[in-house]
Amino acid sequence: MSKILSCALLALTLVTSVAHADNLIVVNGVAERGLDPNLVNISISVWAKAPAAKQAQQMAASQFKNVKKVFEDFKIKKEDIQTDNYSLNPEYEYDQKTQQNKMTGFRVTQSLQVTLRKIDDAGNFLDAIVSDKKTQTSGVNVSSLTWDSDKRMQVETAALGDAVRAAKVKAEEIAKAAGVKIKAVGKITSNQSQSPPQPFYATFNKAIAEAASTDVASGQIKVRVEVTAEYEIN
Repeated sequence: MSKILSCALLALTLVTSVAHADNLIVVNGVAERGLDPNLVNISISVWAKAPAAKQAQQMAASQFKNVKKVFEDFKIKKEDIQTDNYSLNPEYEYDQKTQQNKMTGFRVTQSLQVTLRKIDDAGNFLDAIVSDKKTQTSGVNVSSLTWDSDKRMQVETAALGDAVRAAKVKAEEIAKAAGVKIKAVGKITSNQSQSPPQPFYATFNKAIAEAASTDVASGQIKVRVEVTAEYEIN
C-alpha cells in the first residue's frame, strides 16, 4: 500500500512540475555597445636558425636584446610583457638523392604578448620592432595586433542591464498579446556572447618599414551580451 502511495505522490509531483513549467514565457534579450579601445595587444615572435642549437639560441638572444630595447624606449611595463612560448626544434630538409629527411640545423622561436597602453604609438612601435637587424637567419615577426579596452568590464555590465530590460519588454508584449499577466521572474541567465577583441593580422618586414611609416586604425570594439529570462504568468 505504501509503495502505491509513494508512486502516486511521485506522479503528482511530476504533473505539478510540468504544469508549472508550462506557465512560463521564455524570452531572450540582446544588447550591444561600442567603446573606443585604449589598449593594443601585439603578438611578437623572435626567431633564429643555425647549424647548432647553441648558436641558434645565442642569435635569438641577440635579437631579443634589440626587442627589449624597443620595449624600454616605449616605456612598456614588465607586467605588460609575457613570453607565452619558447621552442627549440631541429629543422629538416628532404634529400632527393637519399629520399630521406636530413637535419639542416635548429630553429629557436620565442613568442611574446605585449600590451601597449598608448595606442597612438602603435604604428611607431611596429616600425621600431622591424629593424634592419633582421637577416636570413634571425629576426622579429609581428603576427597580429588586437584592440581592447580596460573599460570592457564596465561596458559589459551596463549592456547586461540593457539586455535584461529588452527581455522584459519582449515578455510584456507577448503576455499582452496572449491575454495573460506576468506574476514574477522565474529565472534569468546570462549568455555572455560578447564579441572578442578583433585581431588585425599582418606580416611586417624591412621593406615595408623603409617604404613608409606604419599606420593602423583602431575603430571601435563591439561588446554584445545576451540574457534568457523566464517569466511566470497566470
